[in-house]
Amino acid sequence: MKRLLEKIKALVQKERRIAIPVAIIICGCVFIIIRYFTSDMWMIKSEPDQVCYSSDVNTFPKRGDDWHKISRQAILTHEQFAGIDGSTGTLPITTELARQFYDVSDTDMWGYVHHNKTDVAYENLIMGNDNHLNYRENDKPMEASQRVRILFATPPSVDEYEQAKNQGVTLEVDPVALDGFVFITHKDNPVESLTVQQIRDIYSGKITNWKMVGGKFETIRAYQRTKNSGSQTAMEEMVMNGEPMVEPPTTFVALSMGELLEDVAEYDNSTAAIGYTYYYYINKLYINEDIKVIKIDGISPDNENLISGKYPFTNSYCAVIRSDEPEDSPYRALRDYLLTDEGQQIIEMAGYCPVR
Repeated sequence: MKRLLEKIKALVQKERRIAIPVAIIICGCVFIIIRYFTSDMWMIKSEPDQVCYSSDVNTFPKRGDDWHKISRQAILTHEQFAGIDGSTGTLPITTELARQFYDVSDTDMWGYVHHNKTDVAYENLIMGNDNHLNYRENDKPMEASQRVRILFATPPSVDEYEQAKNQGVTLEVDPVALDGFVFITHKDNPVESLTVQQIRDIYSGKITNWKMVGGKFETIRAYQRTKNSGSQTAMEEMVMNGEPMVEPPTTFVALSMGELLEDVAEYDNSTAAIGYTYYYYINKLYINEDIKVIKIDGISPDNENLISGKYPFTNSYCAVIRSDEPEDSPYRALRDYLLTDEGQQIIEMAGYCPVR
């Protein structure tokens, strides 16, 4: 046995220069095969809960029992849905349009909806980049590519307006839905409400301990989002109102809304964290039972308080097109349609608060 092992060892050493590259090639081929088949599988899964819309979504509003047809005509063709981009928070708008125009099932929705997040969507619209859809038709894989012609997101940031100006592009921005910009913490944090000024003082570094706002004696971990994300723009412009935010440690900067929610919920299993997001998102698109919404000045962000303006951080989801979009464009027609009574009913059917 000892002699046999020595022979095997010698053979391995002799052939190592050949064996290692061969092993790498084999592993690479296996990875490609697995990736190919699994990437195709997620697109044809039959369970609605398994449909992949976005990595920032852990649930998705299905067609409700009270769903009914509102639209009397399809403004876009299937392929033209590739021209719609937007934020994670507005995925259900495009989803409901697909339901209304083509009665698309939840399991087939991936073939109509592709949002690239707020900052990327604005860049795509301004720069004239393409968006892509992959779907099946008669059991054959198909692809639709279209230059981004309309997006659904929060209003542009200063940087995005500047980018448009530098490209000679003028943006037409029209609110189509309302949402509350909210602050979240761990469910076990005893603080239920903060004032507007307390929020600003936390994020400017003046308030650093929860004890200073009626909580436990522990250092506040204030999470932020990346620059030009929709929520970061709202935080800087609507909440801070020009007051500089303290520079956060890199570990307190979340790349996505989903990541921020998980960070706030799981930070050392403590109640120290605070972050911000949108009310619709946290209630409909990314559910986490370990977090709660903090009231602002004792006011909750329900629809009544959003419409009346009583909630102080009411924001809009907008339909945004370029001013050079042709007058007879279906995307301009879609924007106009969402502002009609019928369009606003679709916004409400999607679960949002209509602007009127």
